[in-house]
Amino acid sequence: MQNRQFYALGLLIFTLSLFSKLSLAADDLVAAQDVIKKSATQIQENLKLPVYQNDFNQAANFIDGVVSQFVDMPRVSLLVLGNNIRKASTDQRQQFMNEFKTLLVRTYTQAFLEYKEWQISFMPNNDSKDDGRTIVRAQVIQPGKQPVNISYRMILNKKGEWKVYDIMIEGISLITNYRTTFNQEIAQTGSIDGVIQSLVDKNSRSRLN
Repeated sequence: MQNRQFYALGLLIFTLSLFSKLSLAADDLVAAQDVIKKSATQIQENLKLPVYQNDFNQAANFIDGVVSQFVDMPRVSLLVLGNNIRKASTDQRQQFMNEFKTLLVRTYTQAFLEYKEWQISFMPNNDSKDDGRTIVRAQVIQPGKQPVNISYRMILNKKGEWKVYDIMIEGISLITNYRTTFNQEIAQTGSIDGVIQSLVDKNSRSRLN
């Protein structure tokens, strides 16, 4: 009889612990979704303003500010460079991060300006781990077009802020895609400087448009 009581007590504690972890994971997902939702709303509402519609550089500066709030660019840059990060000096890492961020900002600014009418809808996620990481699954819906599936891989930083460190569009990872490209360039040139210069050139041309 006593063994049964201990067993029942143990089962109760385990069950309560499990539900507690599931609750924490659910709270994490809601908090992470909120970051994406606020950023998306901020971008959509502001880019409709004439000051941004008529001035690409102004729009890019605005997007840069939003990206800085919800994307962990140091982590993104580290993951994109992969093992090549060991070959890079501190200055090279910083320059790469700056130029890569500029490339992303200007690429997505152009996309946001071209596609004005869109909505973001969040999808269910069965993430039950309370490990400071989560994936926010969403669909971007545009009139007359097929929905685009987007997954935001996010991490909770030391300040308690949820930050994006990878974006997967229709299952294709931004990190993996750019890493493959940059790995090929570094293999050909033998240095990260070639990649940095290529980014500088691309960003310089986009500023002229």
